[in-house]
Amino acid sequence: MDRRYQVFISSTFTDLIDERREVMQALLEMDCLPAGMELFPAGDTDQWTLIKGVIEQSDYYLVVLGGRYGSVTEEGVSYTEKEYDHAVELGIPVMGFVPAEPDGIPVGKTDRSDAAAKKLAEFREKVQLRMTKDWKNAEDLGSKVTRGLIHLIKNNPRPGWVRGDQAMTPETRAEIAELNAKIAQFEKKEAESSAVTSAQMDDSFAHGQEKVELSAKHKGIYEYERREEDGDLTYTWDEIIEVLGPFMIDEAPEPALRNTFNKHMLSDIQSATEGDWATGWDRESAEISDRSWGAIIVQLRALRLITTGTKKRTVSDKAVYWKLTQAGDEYLVSLRAVPTAAKTLEQPV
Repeated sequence: MDRRYQVFISSTFTDLIDERREVMQALLEMDCLPAGMELFPAGDTDQWTLIKGVIEQSDYYLVVLGGRYGSVTEEGVSYTEKEYDHAVELGIPVMGFVPAEPDGIPVGKTDRSDAAAKKLAEFREKVQLRMTKDWKNAEDLGSKVTRGLIHLIKNNPRPGWVRGDQAMTPETRAEIAELNAKIAQFEKKEAESSAVTSAQMDDSFAHGQEKVELSAKHKGIYEYERREEDGDLTYTWDEIIEVLGPFMIDEAPEPALRNTFNKHMLSDIQSATEGDWATGWDRESAEISDRSWGAIIVQLRALRLITTGTKKRTVSDKAVYWKLTQAGDEYLVSLRAVPTAAKTLEQPV
């Protein structure tokens, strides 16, 4: 499998521009993915967070030392040394490249401060405790990076990066195919079990001519004023199914079903001559309470007469859809279907 390795390049910048260019070129010729400070926007206040993330995603880490210690953090440690310490802490294979003749570095590319020069010397000693190579000039550094990285890769295998179309091994494909087969088998059994269940009404719950009391709010104009009144209406479960069932033969959104039942309740309120409801209203509407509507949905689900819809909807459609189960469809037919007149007539003796 063709792998490419991400290699982080750490160094001071302005004094090692040519050297970094040679290192980048060497890595590209090895089909590696170079990463370094060139990737980060200048002036980013959270630059260290970005740098840490890239180091953590890298397979190998190269540090190139020159004649400068570099800009320091609030802790007084240079960013180059901080990057190096972080890579070592993560266990990323590191390799250092130090000048073969540090005294020959031009004055303009060295630290003027004795304190900075001392810190650079201490950092160089730290780096040389691990694998390092000396370099004389930019071209020499490029060749040393090539040979050194080959050795590092050979002795320290890393995951690397693989093209998406090559990442799937035959073993992985076989494993995924096996898992898909098991999922399909499970879904088939679940569907079969669901089909059997949906074909049978659970009559252990209230149904048929058993009654339920539902609360509603009645709104409108009464005696020239806009008013509201609360009250209760009593229905049998068969009546509820007769009202809602025809709209759930195909999947129906819950708001539409609720509106249908609101209209049915308003009709009953308008025809009432006694009880909780006043007559003589204008511009009326009725609205079932959330609690009562929830009771209807829960009860019809418990009876196994309805289930949630499964058709695909648009992303903007947030409504819940309900439909009759096989048991619900059969129950509705038994309630609403009109028998032939011949069977209703009494047979002659």
